[in-house]
Amino acid sequence: MKVAEFSRPTVPVGYGRLILDVVALHDVAADDLLAAADVPRPLLEDPRARLTAWQAGALLHHATELSGEPAIGYEIGLHSSLTSHGIMGYGLLSSSTVRDAIGLGEKFLPLLLPMVGMRHFVDGTVGVIEVAENAPVGPVRRVLLDLFLVGLSRMAPVLTNGAGDPDQVELWFEGPAPDYYPRFRDRLPTMRFDTGTNQMRFPASDLDVELEMANLVTARMVEEQCRAELEQLGLDADLLSQVRAALRSDGAGFPDLETVAGRLHMAGRTLKRRLAEHGTGFREQVELARRAEAIRLLQTTGLSVAQIARRLGYADASSFSRAFHKWTSASPGSYRSRR
Repeated sequence: MKVAEFSRPTVPVGYGRLILDVVALHDVAADDLLAAADVPRPLLEDPRARLTAWQAGALLHHATELSGEPAIGYEIGLHSSLTSHGIMGYGLLSSSTVRDAIGLGEKFLPLLLPMVGMRHFVDGTVGVIEVAENAPVGPVRRVLLDLFLVGLSRMAPVLTNGAGDPDQVELWFEGPAPDYYPRFRDRLPTMRFDTGTNQMRFPASDLDVELEMANLVTARMVEEQCRAELEQLGLDADLLSQVRAALRSDGAGFPDLETVAGRLHMAGRTLKRRLAEHGTGFREQVELARRAEAIRLLQTTGLSVAQIARRLGYADASSFSRAFHKWTSASPGSYRSRR
C-alpha cells in the first residue's frame, strides 16, 4: 500500500461512528476526539461519506490515547455488527453460504480497511481467515488487529444463524498476550498468542452453512456496486486473490513473477505494475505465501525443518530458520514445540 492510498476515502463512516460510540463509554466527548484526529464532524454525519485510511488511523490512535484504554480494539470489535460495514454488511448477509460471504469480504476489503488484507483457506478440518497489514500502520497496529479479528468472530454466529459452535472459534495472534487480555478473557472467544500469524480459525464445515437471509439479487447488486467503487479507485477486486491462488508451492518453492503472470494471462511488467497499484509487490506476496505455508507445515506435518526449507524453496535449513525467526521471533523448532 503506497502513501497515496492512505489519502483515498475508502473507509465507511460507520466505522468512525462506532469508534465515537465506544469512546463515549469512557467519557470521551465526540468533539474532543474529532478535533484531536482532525476529522470534521459533518463528514461522519453523511451516511454516504468515507474516511481516508489516515483519518481512520488517527481516530483509532487518539481514541486509545484519550480513553486511556489500551484494549479499545477489543471493545470496538465487541460492539461491531454487520451494519457497521455499510452496504458490504448487507452483501455478506445476502450471500448464499458462509464461504460466499467470506469470499465477498476478501474481494472487497480494500473498500473497508485498505490497511489490511485477508485470505481464506482450509487447513484440514479447519477453516482459516488470515489477516495481514498491507503497509506499516505504526502505533495503531495492535488496535487494528484486535478490532478486526474480534469483529470477525462477532460475525460468525450471525452468518451461521447459530448453526456453528462458537466454542470452536479461535483467534490466533502472532505476538504475546497483551497485559489487558485477562480483563476481557470472559467476553472473547478462545485466543492463542505467539502463533506467528493473525487468524480466525473455525470448523471448515461452517463454510457450507447456508445463510438464512440469502438473496441472490441483493448479493449481486452489492457486488456490482462494490466493483464499480473499486474501479473508480483504479483497483481490481480479483487481482490479489488471483495472485494468491497462483502462488501455490510445487513442493520445491514458489513460481516466479513471469510464471504467475503467465497463469494470469498478462505480462510480468503488467502484473508488477498492477500489484503496485494495490500497494503491494510480488516479493511481498511470495513472502506472505511462504510464511503461511511454513506455519501450516510446522503445525500439521511431521516434516523436518530441512524438508520444509526445501519445499519452500530455501537453499538450506539455516536460511529458512533465519526467515522464520524474522517472521515470528521464534525458531521453527521452538515454534513447533509450542503447538
